[in-house]
Amino acid sequence: MGAALEVRALFGFAEFGAMGDTAEPPLAIFGMIVGLPLLIIGFFVHIGASRRFTGKLISAPVVGPLPILFVGLALGAWWGVLSLPSPGAFWLVPIGLSILALAFLLLGAVVRARRRSQKDVLAHLLAHGRIEQGVIVEIPEIDPTSGGLLGTVTVKFTDATGTDRWVQKTGQWPRRDLPVTGDPASVLYDPARPADTSRIWLAPLGSRTAADFTRWHA
Repeated sequence: MGAALEVRALFGFAEFGAMGDTAEPPLAIFGMIVGLPLLIIGFFVHIGASRRFTGKLISAPVVGPLPILFVGLALGAWWGVLSLPSPGAFWLVPIGLSILALAFLLLGAVVRARRRSQKDVLAHLLAHGRIEQGVIVEIPEIDPTSGGLLGTVTVKFTDATGTDRWVQKTGQWPRRDLPVTGDPASVLYDPARPADTSRIWLAPLGSRTAADFTRWHA
């Protein structure tokens, strides 16, 4: 809603210019005053609700903030262009924003499908894979004021054939759960394809369940 009001307000300036110098500013212009706070509040509410539901900072259960933002921008642009007496080239704005909104919605659908596939792989590995103890050989240090880390961890482990392997994964950790270099870790992998990093999951030492092996993954 906030994004729609912001864009509609911008079209209000074009509408005001078309009315001439003696005209009163359209009410839509003042929507900018309301739209910006709604946009900011809505963003943080969405992020907070998603984090509470998924336990991840950058994971949304249904639709992420970018698709919602661009749908709002597109709706505001269509509202604005339809209010202009002679839109002219302004038609390109809602068309472009609608294309971007559709692209972000499709991208979100792809991401959700990929996550469902990862959950299926994880369930298969928990039933048929192996868990070995590894060691964290590299993980970024965080600033003392930071609440956590979103970054890459490197873990070394030895597979069932005695081969040493290294795997890098992107994950996120709140400060209280952040491991350090040298800490042990559990490595879940496919013994038939030990080099396939897409089939490797990292977790704290002693992990056995799907919930354990999703704690460190972004």
